[in-house]
Amino acid sequence: MNVEEPECKRPFVLYADLNATESKGWLVHKMLGSGELSAFYGPPGCGKGVIIQDMALHIAAGHEWHGRPVTRGAVVYVALERKKLVERRAIAFRNRYGFEDLPFAVVGGVYDFRLPATARHLADICRQVEEFTTERVVLVIIDTVSRALAGGDENSSKDIGGVITTVARLQELTEAAVLLVHHMPHEVERMRGHGALLGAVDTTVAVARSGAVRTAKVIKSNDGEEGEGIAFTVGSVQISPDGTTAAIAVPQVTTTVGRATKISGNPRERRALQALSEAVITNGRPAPQSFGLPVTTNCVSLDEWRQELHLRDIIESTDKNPRASFKRIKNGMAAKA
Repeated sequence: MNVEEPECKRPFVLYADLNATESKGWLVHKMLGSGELSAFYGPPGCGKGVIIQDMALHIAAGHEWHGRPVTRGAVVYVALERKKLVERRAIAFRNRYGFEDLPFAVVGGVYDFRLPATARHLADICRQVEEFTTERVVLVIIDTVSRALAGGDENSSKDIGGVITTVARLQELTEAAVLLVHHMPHEVERMRGHGALLGAVDTTVAVARSGAVRTAKVIKSNDGEEGEGIAFTVGSVQISPDGTTAAIAVPQVTTTVGRATKISGNPRERRALQALSEAVITNGRPAPQSFGLPVTTNCVSLDEWRQELHLRDIIESTDKNPRASFKRIKNGMAAKA
């Protein structure tokens, strides 16, 4: 009896085989592509570590992030620096949102991404995470590019080329998206180091800070829409009885990043909306589950908002009917929402 040999997988795709209905897959809608290479960058203190980990934990939880759908899966966070800080932030996230168990793994240690063996070693770790969590690893975070060079020169085409090759091999072995955490030069809004890295990534996201509000905005996207983004502030959550706290990202609900957005309404309503935004930043609490809102949504009571309007003289002390004025402002804003 003749036994046919199994058909070998072709190392190429023919034009005729291309699927006309193929669509782009997203880990985070319009911000992070499935299986792609991305880089988040920004100056020290901008909050990039906080917002990257917040996004990663939402992916692990399968909960939308800043109103954007996510693809659930396991996340491996390779903390080449400050591993304990990453762990504390994860505890703060758990205390804030109540997720007791998520497919999120933190890997510490020293890895030289110029060496091909690093890709194989991390791919083995990803397989172990998949076995323990029974979830496919969809995202690997490398924090930071500087530490991934293990003493190499980030301005060297050879050293950066080695990192790019190792990351590409890691993507091939895991089929996961890889996110690089990187820095930027002082007062120059671009990624630091050799330009080969910019050419290799599919997406770059710049994280910036303006006062209390931070933003994360898509600067480069190979086949997505540039200018997409989110806004957030950084809060803190106590994680230990001794008073130890860790940072969490708090969505900034009234800011739209990437497109010029004008708050509609008269000047009084615009000031009232800004007051609401700042009240949420300062005193916001997770919305009750009965509201049916995303887990990241924070809110304040109407009384807290009304008090803020009084403090700012948006409702003046001489107003003869302040409750009626508040109702007019609230209803006017609701009508324009």
